[in-house]
Amino acid sequence: MRPPLVVAVWPLLLSSIVSRAAAELFSIDETTFVAELGNDPRRKISEARVAAARADVAAASVRVNPSIGYEREEPFVDGSGIPTTYLRVTVPFEVSGRRGREIDAATAGVRAATSDAASTELQRVIEALRVFDDAARARQQLELLANARTLLAGAVEIARQRGKAGDAAGYQVQRFELELAAHDDEITSERIELSRLRLRLATLIGRTGELDASARFELPVVPPIERLLATANGRGDLRATQLRGEAATRRLAAASRAWVPMPSLMFGAMTADLGDQTGTGYVAGLTLTLPVFDRGQADRARAAADRTAATAATRVLEREIPGAVQIAYTSLSARIDQVRAFESGQLGRLDGILRAVETAYREGSTSVVELLDAHRAARVVRLRALELRYQVTRDKRELELAVGQRL
Repeated sequence: MRPPLVVAVWPLLLSSIVSRAAAELFSIDETTFVAELGNDPRRKISEARVAAARADVAAASVRVNPSIGYEREEPFVDGSGIPTTYLRVTVPFEVSGRRGREIDAATAGVRAATSDAASTELQRVIEALRVFDDAARARQQLELLANARTLLAGAVEIARQRGKAGDAAGYQVQRFELELAAHDDEITSERIELSRLRLRLATLIGRTGELDASARFELPVVPPIERLLATANGRGDLRATQLRGEAATRRLAAASRAWVPMPSLMFGAMTADLGDQTGTGYVAGLTLTLPVFDRGQADRARAAADRTAATAATRVLEREIPGAVQIAYTSLSARIDQVRAFESGQLGRLDGILRAVETAYREGSTSVVELLDAHRAARVVRLRALELRYQVTRDKRELELAVGQRL
C-alpha cells in the first residue's frame, strides 16, 4: 500500500516539478518559430541553386570573344625574301538570334528555380511545424494527465476517509492507489516524450536545450474552396514545371537556329619590307562558319526531351492538385465539425458527472469500480478532445501543402 503521506504530497510535488520546468523553459509561439527557421542552413541549398540559375543567364548573355592574331610571312624571289607582317583583329557577330533565345531560356530557368525554392521552403516549414504541433500536444497531454491525477488523488482521499470510518474495505483504498500508480507511470512516459520533442524543436532552429511550443490548437477559419483552388494554381512546384517547359521551348528554338552561319569581321594592319623601304597597309576580311557537322542536333534533342518531361510533370500536377485541395479541405471542414460536436456534447458534462459519482461514493451508494470508471472516462474524453483539435491542426498543414502557401 502506498503511504498516505506520499499520496498527499505527490500532487504538490508534481505541480512543483511542472511549474519549475515551465519556468526554466523558453516558450516560443508559431510566428517566432517560423521566423527563426529562416536561419536553417538547408535554406542555403535552394539559394545556391537559384544563384546557379542566374549564372546561366550571365553565361548566355556573354558574347563571343574577339581574337587578335600576329603573322609573319616571307616569300622568296630569286633568293631574296620579302618579309611581310600582319596584325589582325577578328570580331564574331551573332546574327541568328540564338543568343537572345538562350537568354530567355536561362531567365525562365531562374524563375523555375525560384519557384522550386519557394515550394521546398514551404515543405520544410510545414515539416518543422509538425514537430511544433507534436510538442504542443505532448505538453497539453501532460497538463491534462496532471490535472486528472489531482482529481484521482482526491478520490483516493475519499476512499481513505471512508476506510477510517469503517465504511470502505482496505481493498478499495489499495485499488485506488494501484490506479494512481498506473496513472503516474503514464505521466512519466508523457514527460519523456515531451522532453524528446522539446529537444528536437530547439534543434530545428539551432538552439540548445529544450524549447516549449506555446500553441493551443485554436480552430481555424477555412477559406472557401474556390479561393483555395485558385491559389493552388500558383503553387510553387506547378509553376516551376511550367517554367521549365517554357525554358525548354526557348532552348529548342535557340538550337534550331544553329544552322545559321556566324560571320566574323577581320581588320588589321600590315607591313612589308621592300628593301630600302617599308610598305604599310591594312587588311580586312569577312569569314563565315560552315555549320556542316554541328547544326544543333544534340541541343535540339535534349531540349525536346526536357520539354516533354516538363509538360508531363505539369499535367500530373494539374491533375493531382485540385484533388489534393478538395480532399484536404473536406477533411479539415469535417474535422472542425467533429470537434465542435464532441466538445458541446461531452466536455461540458464531465465535471458534473465526477462530482455526482464522488458524492454517491462518499455516501456509500456506488462502488469503487464505478468511481474509477468515471475518472477513466473523464480522462479519455479530455484526451480525445485534445487529440481531435490536434488532428484539425494536422489537417490544416495538409491543406497548406496542397494549396502551396500558409493559411
